[in-house]
Amino acid sequence: MPSGGCRTSGVLTASATVFTGSCRLVSIHVCEVGGSTAEVKVFDGTSNSGKEIARLKLSSGQTIEFDMHSVLCENGLFFEEVSGAVACSIEFS
Repeated sequence: MPSGGCRTSGVLTASATVFTGSCRLVSIHVCEVGGSTAEVKVFDGTSNSGKEIARLKLSSGQTIEFDMHSVLCENGLFFEEVSGAVACSIEFS
C-alpha cells in the first residue's frame, strides 16, 4: 500500500463539517456550478467560528485547485459555501 495518501470529503455542495479532530489540510478543489460567482471559506474547527484558513472567490464556471501544503488544523475542518453554488472536495490527512 502506498504511503502518503490522504482522505477526501467527497463532493460538497453545501456548508458542512468535514472532519473533527487534528488533521492536515492537503488541498481544496472547487468548481463554480451556478453560472454566476461564488465564495467559499475553510476553517480550522467544526463551524464557521473557528480560525479561517482559506477563502476562495470564483467567477462563473471557474475551477480552482488550492494546494495547502499539509497545513496543520488542530480542531477539524469546516467548509462554508458563502455565496453562489459550488462543487468542492477537500483533501486532508
